[in-house]
Amino acid sequence: MIHAKATKPRIFPWNSDRDPEQIDRAQEMSGDLTITQEQLYEIGRDGKLGVHKQTPSLSPTLTQYEYGSMAMWRSLANIEDPASGGLQEDVTLEDLKSKIFDIASFLTDDSGAFVGTIHFPKLRINGFSINIADPDATIERSFDLVGEDYKIITDNYLAFQKETAGAPGELAITLSPAAIEYASGKRVFRVLRVRSGVVSELIEDNVVAYAANTWRYDAGDVKVQTCLTGDIVKVFYAAASAYTTLWTDNDADADAYFADQCDIYLKVGVGADEKIYRLQSVGIDVALTRTDYKEIGNKEIVQTGVSSKTVTVTLGRLLEDFTLEEVLRGSSAYPYIDAREFSSDITLTIKIYTDNTKTTFAMGYKITDLSPTALATGATVEDYGTADNTLESDNFMVTPDESEL
Repeated sequence: MIHAKATKPRIFPWNSDRDPEQIDRAQEMSGDLTITQEQLYEIGRDGKLGVHKQTPSLSPTLTQYEYGSMAMWRSLANIEDPASGGLQEDVTLEDLKSKIFDIASFLTDDSGAFVGTIHFPKLRINGFSINIADPDATIERSFDLVGEDYKIITDNYLAFQKETAGAPGELAITLSPAAIEYASGKRVFRVLRVRSGVVSELIEDNVVAYAANTWRYDAGDVKVQTCLTGDIVKVFYAAASAYTTLWTDNDADADAYFADQCDIYLKVGVGADEKIYRLQSVGIDVALTRTDYKEIGNKEIVQTGVSSKTVTVTLGRLLEDFTLEEVLRGSSAYPYIDAREFSSDITLTIKIYTDNTKTTFAMGYKITDLSPTALATGATVEDYGTADNTLESDNFMVTPDESEL
């Protein structure tokens, strides 16, 4: 049997110079694969003619504690860590919506024997949520992903190697550890090239007159044609040993962040942030309407995109007063609060601090251009009244830099 403590998850960003890294503070991982197939029959035949297998649909999910690190956010966005002098600190919904990555889980059984790798290739984000369930809750983030493949590498590891071309021409990459040579001849799963911020999946070419922008396997080497200086090449393959140390306990970052380490603010337009009290729950749900397309003559997805983005914020609170609604209306011109007059230019800011003294900022979320879509109030016998406010927008930002909020 394989226990969660012996499951080592890693994420492999496709674009940029970012290296694969372990997924810390994961609480739950699952990968639901739907294998779509059509049963074929014909008039006059007793029994099935055959089966047409269509492109599978994979819907993995991953839940983590929010713990103060931007690593997972930047891996999902395929963004390198900022250097002094400055790549971007924040990650926005625009950064996340179209990026591609692999996730792999390396599995060891209770006897300490390595049993293989579960590999989810070519994943994209379908949506995600951030949840502060109650005043004592641990802050959690959950990612809904989408893909088409589910590979099990029995007894062996998903290996990875990255090289940067130092000169134009052919780039030879010696695979270390060595690739497993299967009977089918398949040794390498994928070769990617990152050129000027654009990632391309290269085609294998075994013809003697090697075509431009292709790769071939040659006696333990992957040889990539027509590279330019600075091209980054990433190779994914199977190996009998791990390509790196797969897991190191992360004791540097916080164990997790909790509800009592948060401050929640709302503002209308360019007005001042107003801190919101008596909140019992905060939920941020992001849904992407994906437009990923195939083409005639190809079983693979050839174009990925997002046609729309919906960010829904739900604020649950005890009904003590109408301070929140007074913020939402944006104007005191009327002697009452009219839901029809609620503002459509509202900003939600969540600041998370390193502890509940709230002296040191850790990270924060920001959503602008929110518009209220629902207000639910209720009362139950022998209990206090509640109110849930729902707002909607199309953007999201997470940052470790308080000045960006």
